[in-house]
Amino acid sequence: MLKVTCAIIVRQNKILVTQLSSVAAHPYKWEFPGGKLNHNEKVEDCITREIKEELEIEIGIKESMIAVIHDYGFKHIELIPFLCNVKSGRIKLNVHNNYKWVTLENLNEIDFAEADRKLIQLNENQKILEKYLWKNKHDSG
Repeated sequence: MLKVTCAIIVRQNKILVTQLSSVAAHPYKWEFPGGKLNHNEKVEDCITREIKEELEIEIGIKESMIAVIHDYGFKHIELIPFLCNVKSGRIKLNVHNNYKWVTLENLNEIDFAEADRKLIQLNENQKILEKYLWKNKHDSG
């Protein structure tokens, strides 16, 4: 099984989603950015490396979220999510077509790759995200 990390990056109470390119395994679908875990790599190191490579930003990991397993038929993955924030940098797309910041309420309208959809629909992950967004909103104002 392929282990893949992803970052659910929050900024100003919105969540970053990125659109896959035409040559990706799931062309033009949206995802939470991230990538494959290298041999002997820690999952936390993987997600910070992948985000730096893909988006050229530095992230801070706020919390681990609940992983999901998904069988695409041609590959079987474990998607390992982290709730993150942007520490520094400006987004530059190195592998994606597009990106956008969306509210939690609008996530259901996004045409996600199946594993990412499963991940965000998981009740435990919804609760983690809602709690973080609520705390963030009330701490900043």
